[in-house]
Amino acid sequence: MKPELNLFAVIPEKFFSVLASPLKEDYANILFRIFHQYRLTNFGLSREVLLDIIIDYLEEKAEDEQFTRLLDESVWEESLDLGSSPRDRASFVLRKLEETGWITRETLVNYEEYINLTDYAIQIMDLLDKIRKNHRAEYQGYVFATYTLLYTEEASRQGALALEKAYEQTEALLNGLKALSHNIKRYIERVQDELDPKAILRLHFEDYKAEILDRSYHRLKTSDNVSRYRPKIVDRINQWYNDENWVQEAAVQEVQRRRQGELTIEEARELIYGRMDFIRQTYLNLDQLLEEIDRRNSQYASASLLQIQYRLNSSQNLEGQILSLLQYLAQLLTEQAARGDDDLPAAMAGLFSLYSQSYLDEKSLYTPRRAARQHQPAEVVEAVTVDERVRAQRVAELQARLAEKLTRDKINRYVLEKLGEREMIRAEELGIEAMEDYLKLIYTAVYGRSQRVDYRVEYSGPRVTAAEGAFEFKNIVIRRRKGR
Repeated sequence: MKPELNLFAVIPEKFFSVLASPLKEDYANILFRIFHQYRLTNFGLSREVLLDIIIDYLEEKAEDEQFTRLLDESVWEESLDLGSSPRDRASFVLRKLEETGWITRETLVNYEEYINLTDYAIQIMDLLDKIRKNHRAEYQGYVFATYTLLYTEEASRQGALALEKAYEQTEALLNGLKALSHNIKRYIERVQDELDPKAILRLHFEDYKAEILDRSYHRLKTSDNVSRYRPKIVDRINQWYNDENWVQEAAVQEVQRRRQGELTIEEARELIYGRMDFIRQTYLNLDQLLEEIDRRNSQYASASLLQIQYRLNSSQNLEGQILSLLQYLAQLLTEQAARGDDDLPAAMAGLFSLYSQSYLDEKSLYTPRRAARQHQPAEVVEAVTVDERVRAQRVAELQARLAEKLTRDKINRYVLEKLGEREMIRAEELGIEAMEDYLKLIYTAVYGRSQRVDYRVEYSGPRVTAAEGAFEFKNIVIRRRKGR
């Protein structure tokens, strides 16, 4: 088995120094430009072309005083006698990239000097470029590629190679789904930390929709659904797993390929079985990860809606009054902390008595668990009656609270009323003049994907204001559902 090397036995020790220097953003931009041009060539870049790329960037940054100062300081520290022309500065940057192991020089038979990115630099730049562009995995592509590799005719003759590539595709699928789950969790944390209602709405309807819903989640549940080929993939892996001749032949091929160094037949067999176990277990346990992604997506939607309701709650019921009191106390404490005073006013000091409990004893408020006892209901001697006036009052209060709730059906009727005979309207045509109108717009967007409403929402259009600048929102399109 090929031994694992220390990372810096492969990568130079100072490789990441340029990306940790004060000019890290500029070195990164230059490397991305070189990487983009390098992918268009077959034999590397000539030194003159590379210098031109760097000179173009330096000229673009010529008006940036901070960049110029930091570059001059870097040159002064390492090359006291270097000139100050753009070409001299570009040569300094080129030498810096060569010294740290990003590029290497090569002289061809015609004595022309070419410069190439090192092999590890190419892999790292490819990864960084995908991160920078917010690259999203094509889940169905990974699954389809795995299925094709396992069922191709060559798989019977090149079993080790087909299994290795199927293993890599499965690993990429698993990593992509884990990244999606983590990204949703990151948005949950962002929306919980956000205080401005406008920023929460922008985060939900623009950032989260564009990065998570449109680019990943909905495609995962529709066009990129991973369950289409899963049964056939598991069937083929099980077939190979139980075919001793196929495993033996694949192990021989693995030994001959020497991809993992010098292997014995037994080590190769163990490697083959390990890859098949990984592929099979990944697809058999995929539902757990998909359910976790669904749960986090629902959790984000709930967190976003609750945060909006919390920030916009100005009602006079008990919840609204408590919220107003807490907001006032938070503002008061913030102002006092700025003056060096962390105590509440004397009149409010008795409202809270919070303290930490570090241990439990006989005086603690904790009630220990007791064995369950069989319930013995008491005999009802006389039915308790409620005064009809109290009953009517409670019913009226309940109906009033229900009337205030913006249910899915109520929003659906509101939208249909605004549509009238039209097929579509924009948000600015709804007449946003009061907070109630603004909340109805929010719920209209939230319920827009439900199958139980008769309209759909398209998030196109610029941001607009209403009520003399009191409200700002995206001028979304509200369109009647076809066939309704």
